[in-house]
Amino acid sequence: MQRPDSSTHSSGIRGIWAAIATVFRENWAACLCLNVLVASLVASYYLFPQVALVWRAVGEFKARWSLPFAAASGATSAALLPWLLQRAMGRIPAGAGLHRLGWQALFWAYRGIEVDFFYRFQGWMFGQGHDVRTLAVKVFVDQFVYSVIWAAPSYVILLRWLDMGCSWPRTRASMDRRFWLHTCPTVIVTNWLVWVPAVCLVYSLPGPLQFPLFTVVMCFFILIVTLLTSGPKEPEPLLVEPAAM
Repeated sequence: MQRPDSSTHSSGIRGIWAAIATVFRENWAACLCLNVLVASLVASYYLFPQVALVWRAVGEFKARWSLPFAAASGATSAALLPWLLQRAMGRIPAGAGLHRLGWQALFWAYRGIEVDFFYRFQGWMFGQGHDVRTLAVKVFVDQFVYSVIWAAPSYVILLRWLDMGCSWPRTRASMDRRFWLHTCPTVIVTNWLVWVPAVCLVYSLPGPLQFPLFTVVMCFFILIVTLLTSGPKEPEPLLVEPAAM
């Protein structure tokens, strides 16, 4: 006879994969289009010299304004633009949501700096080569270490904290077994639909251009999520954390 805890565990695993399957069925086209866009941007750098000049100018600007650039682009792409889109769609009443926007902007300003340092660390640790082995190692560390252990859970906790009225005691009480064994794993795995192929493309660019491309991916990613969850009945979030968000 199957032990009760084993049955519960199996049921939890099935629930996670059912949620992931639903997300994939509803959003695979958006995920595919986003990565086609990113692949086109990367190809433009390598195939068109005039476009490459623009990319290099962006890279030089980023190198000159490193931390301010990372903070401002992170807050703008992942917090301000989605908020403005929601306002334009009438999903945020006038004067409402500024408190949440402020916390989101602060978080993504910090996360932008964090990701910038993370990309630099990856380049220092594994080199700036674009061979298959180097890309595979960087993607593995990015998506299956950094994202799993820190990037995705930290953002899920932030969202939970905001939903709980910025009360840490209420947030901590809400982080029950389901939160750790269902919510976080579902978010992490569904994030991979976009971010595994996306970071492969990010790491295929020279170091100074990796973070700018990340912000482009993040901007379109968050905007797509906002559009996909704009109906009267909001589905499960497509993906809430860029991994290297």
